[in-house]
Amino acid sequence: MVHIHFQTETEALKLLEYVSVHPLGTELNPYIQFQPERGLLLHIKQKYMKKMLALLSDVFYTFLLEDKLLSVLESIVRQRFYFREQEEIDSIVEIACSIIEGEQHEKKVTAFNKEREIIQEGLKTFLTDKVSFSFDSFATFRLKSFYDSLLEYVELAIDEYKLEQDYQSFIAALRDFLRERKPKMDNVHLLHNDGFHFYDGELRKLGKQEIYKLIDRKLLADNPIYVDSTALAPLLSIAPRNLHLYTDEAEDGLIQTITRIFEERTIIRPTAAFKRS
Repeated sequence: MVHIHFQTETEALKLLEYVSVHPLGTELNPYIQFQPERGLLLHIKQKYMKKMLALLSDVFYTFLLEDKLLSVLESIVRQRFYFREQEEIDSIVEIACSIIEGEQHEKKVTAFNKEREIIQEGLKTFLTDKVSFSFDSFATFRLKSFYDSLLEYVELAIDEYKLEQDYQSFIAALRDFLRERKPKMDNVHLLHNDGFHFYDGELRKLGKQEIYKLIDRKLLADNPIYVDSTALAPLLSIAPRNLHLYTDEAEDGLIQTITRIFEERTIIRPTAAFKRS
């Protein structure tokens, strides 16, 4: 017999759920028993050894990715990078999961495929020698490459999180700048079509020199983050009460930035809606 110990009874029961839905579950379920406070008890029969190994390898792998991944990522964020605010931790873990999913989708491979083989090799030793063990110890010592990979994903997620925080601070600072400015025009029409083209309230096109003269040099000099001079700097300098934005690329990065800063002042329309009299 082999005992598999878990941190909680809930984890043991969850693994048992994965056993029950596995193709080999019906056949092998009688040999896998849940024992309160002790985890799972395996009755090892030599004639079923190959099938038991295949079953447990699959359910361990599923349990690792479906039920342990988030807690492991959170543990890395807390213990290796010393984040304490739950909101920050949740954001970083969410970003890390998105990076993992995106990378696997792009490569069109199953996540952490190597770990499946490592799990099977480790389990084969324990089952053959009938050695009891805990799932967490097994994962920690046998799946070091898995934890190393997750550490790399967390590092990437933290970098992305910090960039997003900087971006949000940047947006907030420019919103404050906008609120404090006196509008130089009531309406500006901005056509986003092979670049940005400015028009006043009467749909008269503003020339490059005219736009250049409107830009507040202090805005560019004082801001520690680059402020785009083709569209954002002129718009902030003019600070129109209403911004009529014509674009067919609403997801464009600069368009997103403009709409976040100008918020309710912005009216977005497709480029086909722009008509000069």
